[in-house]
Amino acid sequence: MAMPPLRPTVGFCLQAKSTGSPPGRWFINVVKHKLVEMPVAHSGQTVTKDWILTHGIASLQVPFDLGSWRKVKGERGEGAKLTTWAIDAVLNPLIVQLFMDDDFCGKMEQYRGFVINLILKRIEESVNVKLPSSSIKLMKNFRYKDGEDGDSSVARELTELPADCEGFDAEMERPAPQQEEPEEPLIEDVTPGVIKKPVLKKGFLNSGKSDLYGPEGSREGVLPENAGDPLGYLPKKLRNSCKIVDTASPEYQASHAKQNGQKSQNDEFKDSILKDMEKWAKKSTPDKWESDLPDGTDPAPRVHKKYDNDYSRFDDIELEEETATPESRDYYFDEKGNPKKFDQSPQVKAASSTAGSDQTSESAVKKGFLAGAKTALYPEGSREGKTSSGMDAFKNKLNDPELLKEFANMPPEELAMMGDLQTMLQESAKMSPPSSGAEPKQSVAAKVPDRRVPEFVLNDVEDGLQLIIQVPELESMRGVDLDVTEQRASLVFPASVSLKPLQVELPMAVVPTSVKAKFSKKTRQITVTLPAASAAKGGA
Repeated sequence: MAMPPLRPTVGFCLQAKSTGSPPGRWFINVVKHKLVEMPVAHSGQTVTKDWILTHGIASLQVPFDLGSWRKVKGERGEGAKLTTWAIDAVLNPLIVQLFMDDDFCGKMEQYRGFVINLILKRIEESVNVKLPSSSIKLMKNFRYKDGEDGDSSVARELTELPADCEGFDAEMERPAPQQEEPEEPLIEDVTPGVIKKPVLKKGFLNSGKSDLYGPEGSREGVLPENAGDPLGYLPKKLRNSCKIVDTASPEYQASHAKQNGQKSQNDEFKDSILKDMEKWAKKSTPDKWESDLPDGTDPAPRVHKKYDNDYSRFDDIELEEETATPESRDYYFDEKGNPKKFDQSPQVKAASSTAGSDQTSESAVKKGFLAGAKTALYPEGSREGKTSSGMDAFKNKLNDPELLKEFANMPPEELAMMGDLQTMLQESAKMSPPSSGAEPKQSVAAKVPDRRVPEFVLNDVEDGLQLIIQVPELESMRGVDLDVTEQRASLVFPASVSLKPLQVELPMAVVPTSVKAKFSKKTRQITVTLPAASAAKGGA
């Protein structure tokens, strides 16, 4: 079904000049029709007239249409050099009315420029003609160009623009197609009476009687010196002056395994020496910046800031060692860069002790010697490969008489620390089984003042537990290390007070982060308040 004709109402007319090809004058007939909708906001809602009068249309989507594109017949301009064109732009009646209202455009100075640029941009996209805004003129003599039957007060029926927008083809002169001339040879022998035979006969490849190249292929070109060498990408001078080390070679693997074994032994000895060294250093040199608060004063709670990050949780994450991917190749390079297979072991000739002797020595171990054994192979056990561990060597160093003589000149704090180390070594010696064949050695112990376990009382209170420790030798909390878990409370005292570490098993689970400790100089007591975990959950 064909659409009914659409005849808009006359509005105003604009004149412009095109800057592209072909040049010409353009008359833009801005007309109005009630079928064109009002502007739409970005939210999708249609705006009202009051909204447009207040804010304008700069931030709105203005619907309009172009049509009735035609050439004005019988009219030329500027000495018959320019062709005159006309096109209609249909907008909502309110938009055209406000454009013609001088009072409104005086308040909204950008209104007319926005409408004109909107129409010019649509003409450039649809008809491919660029009309500069600086050439726009408002026609005052007439309001519509090329109206119905020549009447400027009656607009034409709106027709759609051509789909291909090729309306200027008739105006443009097309150049005549050029005929292609056959290519001539650049060099040609024009000697009269001489006819040369072609070097290659036509169709010589189709015969197939013999191969174009022999069985060895084409010999054209030069074969590089390092062809087939996996290390050929390196310069020759660099390959000759450098020593090549392949990590997959057996020699490198053997030396690497030897280094790793020695490194593991050194690390084990180092760990046994430096174990608990921080705790001993803290006992001997207490923190000089630690505050000694008066009696009955609680330490100030920690203030958590907005961007305070606690990274202590990363200390409990175990590091996963990366396993190296094994090599998939079956060859390696020696020191000179020559490739070798793994199964090609170097032949080592053993020199004979007697020069000129042709006798072959018998094997040291006969085949099947274990099957006919009548006695035990090792009655007292094998003594091969027995080496003293790092801990045994450290014990022997502590029992050195010259080292024990120096203990007498040590201060009391260091002497107490060495006594703790001696006690730990003796306890570890009792727990470890004695090695077979090892002769007991008489140990010389250093004289260390006796230390006692402090007396304590564990009471049940309303919110949890209360631990009271009697420390008459202690002057302050300086140097005291308190460690509380959910089921255990541990206290370590300075070496100067001759008190052993105290560990108390708790009958109920407590909250370690809410533990409070006080020291009284009058009674020489340490009072530790341990809130119960059940009470904390009930309060929460």
